[in-house]
Amino acid sequence: MEIKLEMDNEVIILKLIGSLVASSAEGLKEQIAKLMEKKYRFILLDLGKVDFIDSSGLGACIAIKRDLTATNGILACAALNENVRKVFRMTRADQKILVFDARQEAVNALLERARASRP
Repeated sequence: MEIKLEMDNEVIILKLIGSLVASSAEGLKEQIAKLMEKKYRFILLDLGKVDFIDSSGLGACIAIKRDLTATNGILACAALNENVRKVFRMTRADQKILVFDARQEAVNALLERARASRP
């Protein structure tokens, strides 16, 4: 799996390309951990180019969400294809992680939350 890193104001966008499976899930978690060390708290996973996700990939998303929540951060996912969306729905991950149809919609929601969290 390939990961492209982008930024939109305070939102870090990770565009994932390929399959989010056991062999790539740990690398994703490590990359997010490095971003969290640098105090980034609003992270968007653009899943528009993810063709398949397995239980390890989904588990990584849940773990990332848990870790971000512990630091008052937020994880969102956007642009899920029908197969990935079905996995999120069947496992109820879509009730734990913010899911948006469009990437820009997710960025806007995260920016709004970032502004609201400022003192």
